[in-house]
Amino acid sequence: MITNLNFQQSSVCLKTFIIFHVFNLKQDGKLPFVPGNEEMILGVSKYGVKVASLDQCDVFQRHPLYLIVRMLCYDDGLGAGKNLLALKTTDAEQQECSIWVYQCSSAEQAQAICKVLSTSFNCALASEKS
Repeated sequence: MITNLNFQQSSVCLKTFIIFHVFNLKQDGKLPFVPGNEEMILGVSKYGVKVASLDQCDVFQRHPLYLIVRMLCYDDGLGAGKNLLALKTTDAEQQECSIWVYQCSSAEQAQAICKVLSTSFNCALASEKS
């Protein structure tokens, strides 16, 4: 997780900002990394994103839908073929933001997660209008 980014600063060219920021931190060895000793489930619902253990007994992180600014998937660009999922969240005051980076097993998996999140946003907006 990358934290304490200025919300206004990071809003310009958001997709490019996220990718380059993560890339530079990886290159400098400053990206906090939690080893993937155990696989996790990233669940998406109309409430947000939940990261849990495979048996879903342990929840490691919750990202409420209303605090999610952007989610995107991309190849890490380092030739390792790692498919990354970057999730940008903000605090309730929209003063600071964080970028959470998850590694997916395939590009298709990362794209599917992004599509489900997009559908969740659309459902939340549709229910708010009615």
